[in-house]
Amino acid sequence: MTLCKINKLEIQGFRAFGRNAQTLEFPSLLAAIWGPNSQGKTSLAEAVEFLLTGEIVRRALMASGQDEFADSLRNAHLPLGMDVFVEATMLGIDGKEHVVRRILEADYGKKQDCTTAVTIDGKAGDEAGLAALGIRLSQPPLRAPVLAQHTLGYVFSAKPQDRASYFKALLEVTDLDEFRGQVAALEKEIVLAENPLLGKFTLAASVPAAAQRLKPFLLQVPGEAELTAAFSAAFEGLIEAEGEAAPAGDEERKARVVALLAEKQATTFPVKGFDRKPLPAWATPAPEKTQSLHDFVEERGKVDTEARRLANLFREALALPSVHEAEHPIDCPLCAADHSLTPERVALLRERVADTEAYQKALKNGRDALGTMMTGLSSLATALADALPAFITNSSKSRRSRGFRVGRIRELLGADRDADVAAWLSSLRALARARSRVLAALRGTSGLVKSFAADMDGFDDCPSIEKGFEAIAEAHADFSVALAAYGIAEEKIRSALQAVVDAQSETAGWPELIELSDDQAALRSAMIERTAYAEAAKELAQALRQIDKGNEAVLNEKFGDLSDGVQKWWDILGPEEPSFFDGVKQRPGARRTIDLKAGLSVAPDRSNPKLRDVVAVFSMSQLHCLGLSLFLARAVNEQAGFVVLDDPILSSDEDYRAFFNAMVIEELANLGMQVIVLTQDQKTWKDLGERYLHQGISLFQLQRGTDARRDSRLLQTSSRSVREPHCGIRSSGTPPS
Repeated sequence: MTLCKINKLEIQGFRAFGRNAQTLEFPSLLAAIWGPNSQGKTSLAEAVEFLLTGEIVRRALMASGQDEFADSLRNAHLPLGMDVFVEATMLGIDGKEHVVRRILEADYGKKQDCTTAVTIDGKAGDEAGLAALGIRLSQPPLRAPVLAQHTLGYVFSAKPQDRASYFKALLEVTDLDEFRGQVAALEKEIVLAENPLLGKFTLAASVPAAAQRLKPFLLQVPGEAELTAAFSAAFEGLIEAEGEAAPAGDEERKARVVALLAEKQATTFPVKGFDRKPLPAWATPAPEKTQSLHDFVEERGKVDTEARRLANLFREALALPSVHEAEHPIDCPLCAADHSLTPERVALLRERVADTEAYQKALKNGRDALGTMMTGLSSLATALADALPAFITNSSKSRRSRGFRVGRIRELLGADRDADVAAWLSSLRALARARSRVLAALRGTSGLVKSFAADMDGFDDCPSIEKGFEAIAEAHADFSVALAAYGIAEEKIRSALQAVVDAQSETAGWPELIELSDDQAALRSAMIERTAYAEAAKELAQALRQIDKGNEAVLNEKFGDLSDGVQKWWDILGPEEPSFFDGVKQRPGARRTIDLKAGLSVAPDRSNPKLRDVVAVFSMSQLHCLGLSLFLARAVNEQAGFVVLDDPILSSDEDYRAFFNAMVIEELANLGMQVIVLTQDQKTWKDLGERYLHQGISLFQLQRGTDARRDSRLLQTSSRSVREPHCGIRSSGTPPS
């Protein structure tokens, strides 16, 4: 397979490169570029990185703040309007030359990234287009096949999570973590919502006398008959614990437990005095009901009293079968005159009754409306009484005899609850006032409705009835608000009292047991749901363990292959060292921690090594050597066609430098990979030139020049003599002596 390589590189205005475009041509696979410090070697390496990625990694790795690299890509002395670009003529994997060019559109800002535009053969390009040429970018942050001093130690200084993410992306196993994350996300969907019935059952099962019968079902789902038997047995246990013989029937047992609970708790405080029913919704009569009263009054005014009275008599007479069916004169049922009620007179009676038909219909509707109103008012009075706590409706004597006293409440709750008791009493007074207002409106309106019903011929004050119902509605709304506020204050007092009563009467869990026994179907349904969720959670946990096991196996295999590649380059750079690279491994039991292990052995064959983390035992020179080995293993694994190495062994020992020059470069060349080495060490540059002269290595020198017209520092390229006015990159056929 043909690997991608750089045939020519042209740079203008990028960092140390000035207004005149600088060109380097690479006719062979090997090139060495030498230049002292501050001559632009790193700028040259970063130019390749910029061309491929549109950024420089040094900003991400070294800047403590985003603004430190503001305006850092464009040459500081470049005239406005002049383009900043890096262009390379590349030999693609298709065997053809292609021109890749990237232009800087906007430099780094204090709070923003740079923007660039890349073209391939004159057309807009992207990462996929580069990949088609054989340029496969690696994982961030070290995406380009460019190694510099500031990237050598990245994997050792990165945070554990960043290191793990880098290696997993590098090995193309991030999809494993993504899949596991998607499966793990299902945990949120199988979290059982809190069910109060299950909480109450847990409390009931904690009652000592009932625990033996109920505790097995904290984790199991009983059958219907089994659950009923368990409740009955629990009631039996409670009764027998009180020294009594339990009745035989289930209902009798429950009734006795209810009575025992009341007896035991009443000795401490009658909490049931707080019992009350919810206040039902209430609305004024429908508009058609009040309208029917107005219609009745109107129709009544159309018919005089005598006509209404006689019409009723006539209606009663016509209802008699003898009158209704009369075809001949008959005795009158009203005056008893013989043969005085003729068919003609019967017809006349029918006419008189028909004349009052509208009145009679209005009368019926009016009576129905009044009946409905009286029923509604009576129901409201009952609902108001039921909505109040029982202790209010009880007499003072009854409350005192049962021990329902404010003083007793304060005594049981202690001084810590004085504020809650005061708030409860305040809300109680407000509730009483609201109740008085609604009762006053209720009494007034009830009186009007009853008066109308009792005197249908004389009552005509319909507006007062309407206003009365409006007053009731307003007072009822106020009462509802006061009742809601009271309920909040009461709950604090009642729950606190209940806890004290349960503790002192030793009846904690009894009320819950009684309540649940009345709704066993709902409790069993909650148990079934709990078990289903528990099984789903168990299966999910098992699936995650299997996924982790599988992922670990895949990662171990992948890390093994990577470790073999790194080991190869490590052994080339530092063979037979007693401290050596052992492998890249995932830490056991930790999905987000990747360790780089070093082996320590006193034996020549490195047998029986002791494993330690490389950052703890390797010298900085060894760490840089390992960083180079990791980079090269990655480049080979990803089939990079070329690598750019900016002083990769500057901080390494002489032995590493010798092995790098003699063996690493040769091995890379044998693999068909283009190697471009930049160095400030002239000895290394000369050594490479002599050693690989037979392979046609290209040698260059970097020199910094000054433009006399602008007195600005420029970096230029030239294949001509260094005696020219502007110094730049000098191509040398052989290393100078």
